[in-house]
Amino acid sequence: MEASSTGSSLTITDLDARFRDEVAKQVGKLDLVYCFQCGMCSGSCPTIGRMEHGPRRIMQMIRLGMADKVLRSNDLWYCVSCYSCTARCPQGVQVTDVMAGLRNLSIAKGLATDKEAKFSRVFVEVLQRYGRMYEPEVLVRYYMSQAGVSALLKQAGLGLTMLRKGKIGLRPERINDTDELSDIAARIRSNGGGRS
Repeated sequence: MEASSTGSSLTITDLDARFRDEVAKQVGKLDLVYCFQCGMCSGSCPTIGRMEHGPRRIMQMIRLGMADKVLRSNDLWYCVSCYSCTARCPQGVQVTDVMAGLRNLSIAKGLATDKEAKFSRVFVEVLQRYGRMYEPEVLVRYYMSQAGVSALLKQAGLGLTMLRKGKIGLRPERINDTDELSDIAARIRSNGGGRS
């Protein structure tokens, strides 16, 4: 069976391997040959009830080269990085790291469109800007991107209460060297979002 989208002829096996390699680059090292689909990862997952596929199927979909379906899946954003799946995998597959790598790929390719992905993007941008979290800006930017001013106004009461109790500040705190943090972020992006 041949697939031709760019004028060159690729076999389905080539497409499968290309996606596996792309995911492996995000994770650092990945050999899904060891995954024998026992289901321990899905059985250990505390958020499996919200997922459409679950970690076991996601691992199989990676092996099959189903890049678009995997990278558009909301399951990536339901992973809470608790490492239960990784700790219990009898073959030592780093399932949690794979899910994190898939989130990076999904964002990089512009396929992440759900609320969790948008929040993650805003969170990272604010963190890179100040070197630490500044909640008011995260919330303003996130709610404005979701539904505009009306969504933001619904949160105003909670924000004022938090401000009054000293839980959030009006001015962001910055780390001393935000340029160094920007350099680190640039190296991560140039490395494909994976580990060096």
